[in-house]
Amino acid sequence: MELIYKINFSSTNFYFKNIIDDIAKESNVNVSTKMYKGFILLVCDDTQEKVENFFKNLEQQLPLSIYLSSAEVLESFDFENNEELEDKGIKLNISLLTNNQIKRILEENHIDFSNDINKIKDGGVSRYETHNGLKDLFLPSYELREDFEAKGYEVKLLITNINAVSNLLEVSQKDLQLLCSIERPLVKLRFKLLQNSNKEYSNTRFIYAKIPDDKETVLFSNALKENGIDYLLYVNDEIYQDGLKVTYNDKQNIVIHGEKTLFPKYDYNLNRQVNSCKDYFDEYGSVFKAKIDQFSLKNVPTIGVYFSYDSDESAIKINLPEVGTKDVIYVPNVLNSVDNCLEDIKSIDENCERLVENYKNKYSKYFEKEFIDRDSDSFASIMNILAYTLGMRDYKEFEDCALLYNGKGGIQIDMNVIKIDGKNYLDYRRIIQSSMSYKMAGVEDTMIAYSFFESLSDFITDNVNTIKKEIKSNDLIICGNLFANSILLSKIGKNLKNINLHIPKEYPLDF
Repeated sequence: MELIYKINFSSTNFYFKNIIDDIAKESNVNVSTKMYKGFILLVCDDTQEKVENFFKNLEQQLPLSIYLSSAEVLESFDFENNEELEDKGIKLNISLLTNNQIKRILEENHIDFSNDINKIKDGGVSRYETHNGLKDLFLPSYELREDFEAKGYEVKLLITNINAVSNLLEVSQKDLQLLCSIERPLVKLRFKLLQNSNKEYSNTRFIYAKIPDDKETVLFSNALKENGIDYLLYVNDEIYQDGLKVTYNDKQNIVIHGEKTLFPKYDYNLNRQVNSCKDYFDEYGSVFKAKIDQFSLKNVPTIGVYFSYDSDESAIKINLPEVGTKDVIYVPNVLNSVDNCLEDIKSIDENCERLVENYKNKYSKYFEKEFIDRDSDSFASIMNILAYTLGMRDYKEFEDCALLYNGKGGIQIDMNVIKIDGKNYLDYRRIIQSSMSYKMAGVEDTMIAYSFFESLSDFITDNVNTIKKEIKSNDLIICGNLFANSILLSKIGKNLKNINLHIPKEYPLDF
């Protein structure tokens, strides 16, 4: 029996192919697996019984992957015009935790974790060494969490019992698939209504969570589960690589940030080993330029939207053949000062001057807190100031507030372009001024926050459509970690159906 089976797989790392090879060997079937850019090909040539048994084993044993999308049987394949990728033998920081492997780890290793578990139960912090470095683990605690966050750590959730996760968090089937994928990514999840009431887990209703991703954590987590601890908090202390943060839309999984299980890797466009996100993006000079190469769009007019919390280069951009890249609308890198922002708003007109004074009188308690200058740029600066004026901690709380909105549509937050020294800038003053006006009128914070992302999507849509006509482009690349926001991501997908929308699959949105 001859059969050609195509598995669409957006990574060019070979670990998934290697798992398939192991299953084929175990099944004692004549199968040749070939790796191509964007997919893995299985060429079967054996008896019907063996081929059917092999696919049954695949169904039972092949793990999920964040890079896996679909599969199909092919009637034929053009081997001559498709170049097979060569395995460069690069070792990744990934533990292939299939169900059989996890079972084997638990059966073959017996370690006494009682000292660490007792320390955790007593409200302490266990400093634990994993394959990826050191982690500090502790039970949910407002005081411990706040202390770690004050020191600059991101507190995340380790799920030790996946069967109990729905008691704490709202988890969809898609969320579970991502959590349990072989790459073991971090997924942003929402607490159930009565959970996290004392902010012992998180300052907001959301947290990044994951399940064990290496042998050491599997063993420790199993011991914790046996002691009735189904989830606990942790911070990375001295680690080698950040774990992948992943989201998704209705078409694909999207890597937001991180390096573990992704780097080092061999990049077949660059024809060399790439060791980190920085190494990769520095090669091209910017995230947008790297995406142009990823999607093979260097020789066609292309629009790009790079909106990032962590970069001073956020802008709506274009790439023109024989000319190169150019910023069309800039996002300003404003001073990290609330007072300076309010003075800028006052300078618009007399009405805005009165608005600022009335707002400060009505919400004086907001301005009694210290505004922490986080030395941020671009959207992080703008949104930190906006969050502060609305009584929130920072842009992360503002973003999570937006995700709590239950309405179908929002209000119009002003997103205007202002020309300064011959360049087009997003007028950040109007964003904050219009948000303050709505707040004064009694609009809920969740609606204001939601409307920011909805209005930003409208701003992108309007300008992309204008630029599309001017440069006759049919391709749009979106990148930057602001697009991890599900509101913005979904609105862009719905609003821009008249253009080829390119969202990175193999590499992160940002670094």
